[in-house]
Amino acid sequence: MTKCKQLSLLALLLFGLSTQTFAQESPAVAVSTNAFINDDVSDVTHVICPFKNEIDYQPGRVRCGFITVPENREVPDSRLLRIIFTHITAQASLDIDQENKSAKEDEQVLEPRADPIIYLTGGPGAGIEFYVNRFLKHDLTKTRDLYILNQRGIGDSEELCPYYDATSREQVLADNLKGQEIENAERMKACFNAATNRGVDLSAYNTVENARDVRALRRALGFDSWNVWGISYGSHLGQMLVNVDPEGIRALVLDAIVPNDLGDLMRIHRWVARNHQNVFTECERQGAAICDGLEQAFYAAGNALIANPVMADAFDEELFPSGKANVPALIAAFAPFSMLYEQDEHPAIPAVMRGLVDMINNRDDEVFQALANGAAEFSRSSGLGMGSAIRCNDGYMAAEASIAAEDLQEDFGFNEGAFSVEGSQLMADTCVEAGLAPRDRKDYQLIQSDIPTLVVNGDWDPITPPALAERIAPGFSNGRLIIVPYAGHGPTRSMSECASQVLTDFFDDPSQNLAELDASCLEEGAAPPEFLDYLQTDIHLKLAARAMDEPKNVVVPGLLASTPIIISLLGFIMISWGAIARRFSSSNVEVPGLGPVTPRLIAFITTLVLLVGVGLIGLGVQTAMEISEVSLIAGFAPPAGAGALLVLLAGLMGIATLVLTLKAHKNNPLRKRSLIGFILLGLSAMLLSVLFVSWGITPW
Repeated sequence: MTKCKQLSLLALLLFGLSTQTFAQESPAVAVSTNAFINDDVSDVTHVICPFKNEIDYQPGRVRCGFITVPENREVPDSRLLRIIFTHITAQASLDIDQENKSAKEDEQVLEPRADPIIYLTGGPGAGIEFYVNRFLKHDLTKTRDLYILNQRGIGDSEELCPYYDATSREQVLADNLKGQEIENAERMKACFNAATNRGVDLSAYNTVENARDVRALRRALGFDSWNVWGISYGSHLGQMLVNVDPEGIRALVLDAIVPNDLGDLMRIHRWVARNHQNVFTECERQGAAICDGLEQAFYAAGNALIANPVMADAFDEELFPSGKANVPALIAAFAPFSMLYEQDEHPAIPAVMRGLVDMINNRDDEVFQALANGAAEFSRSSGLGMGSAIRCNDGYMAAEASIAAEDLQEDFGFNEGAFSVEGSQLMADTCVEAGLAPRDRKDYQLIQSDIPTLVVNGDWDPITPPALAERIAPGFSNGRLIIVPYAGHGPTRSMSECASQVLTDFFDDPSQNLAELDASCLEEGAAPPEFLDYLQTDIHLKLAARAMDEPKNVVVPGLLASTPIIISLLGFIMISWGAIARRFSSSNVEVPGLGPVTPRLIAFITTLVLLVGVGLIGLGVQTAMEISEVSLIAGFAPPAGAGALLVLLAGLMGIATLVLTLKAHKNNPLRKRSLIGFILLGLSAMLLSVLFVSWGITPW
């Protein structure tokens, strides 16, 4: 996933979780979770996995299939839906050839368990590809089969609005919050109208029906019960499943909690303020240099962009027919917000904040073009239409509208929020007009259950903070609450080794006294982030903008950077080879220019220093991408700063190479090829150091 795609998905998250508005006085649909008419399903139909060419897995490890279910079980003669699911076979259950068996004789033998896991996906509206790829590497699937149901209305489960972001692109014009909210409402309305005209029953897209689909899958597969694991929206679905299919739940794990009654979920500005405070408090504790004066500068820069929004030139008029693309005014808030989801990304957050401050204050057109045009990329696997319908029917939109005015009074540091009171009400009214009033609230009460349950939450979770887990935990009389210090969104997924041990022990014996379950590795939490001081530069963003405009625009900069590096590499190889050849040569012929400090020696050291510096910068780019591609907003991760210093040093040494070469040649003429080679090496080091200084790739 590219950095811009991640920011785009963040914008989609905002649309999902911050435009869920609906007035509480709106009419409710009075339907009970138990008042279904028909829950018949067809036999499982196996199918080649639709992601087969995108995800690498060994034969037999992953299988896919369909079940067929009524769209709306609460009305007679409902049309039928085909819903796809994935089955990840436990690694321990796969046949291993004799060679592999013998190779693993000294290793611990994995024992497959008979009781499978059903994983409940997030969103609502997240496709299964991400989860399949991630859970193939999760330790929990070493011993237990894991099933993932692709929620109705997403991707191959009969996508509700397959072109949600691809239609009416002329509406993508607004450079202010009010205009954006109007565009969002119009896009959702167009999706609902198109779906209704195709015969879709929009009222059937809700968490109750999703829970019934999970029950239908269990029955179709022939399981009496299974272990249920849900994260984020999946935790909401898991709670609803307690209402719909309690006898089918052997053990329950809920993580990154969305309360069944929604509670304070939609107080986004309260959570944003908490997120930033977590970062700034940790900054103060560490005394990190990157954090000096950051809090004040961060909020000032964010408010400056809100006061003076930017519309950048768009390169793709198919995506932006107006020829302009908007730089999100709240990018300062939500770029770091997106990085809080995974604790592995936390070390780069202050650097990204600092990078955003510099970016907004400098207001460079090319940088803004890179951000605005890159954010135009969108994903059709995220089920935006289905997610919108569920948020209407479940009352997410109602919850936001009811607290919008109060939530905007929170001290979250910025002069404008992720939504307005008027925009929240607009989205609410759009739901009502489409016939998607919130369902009766008796299905959306806090759960009371004695099913063995672990309620888990990351302490640094940016969107479903610990307060929400603490809200639902008392309802699980046979449960245990675990708050994971420093962890982000869904630690049972991200902390694979630790979580696998805890969940395996829990699933092995759900009847045990949960207070005695060894969950110490979760309770100890993730390691506190060590904030990194990035090499702050924006040249890569500028070059990205030029490439998006016209690829040939980066040919000259590419040649300017690559030519000195190639010359230095060839020089390093030739000098090294020459030294080796002379070492083993029987000839005692004197070579001109040899001495304590010869052109050859200084040229060799120059190329070595330059190549090491370039390598360290490359390592910094790779490290930044591994931490989070969003972190490239800040520049390059360590050790890129040390690399930039070495390149500058190589430039100075290049001058020395030229001086010593010309001096040696004057005193004792060098061979022509040696003279030319040493001069080229000196000039290459000088050129690259000057180029890096002009591009802002410097350690200061």
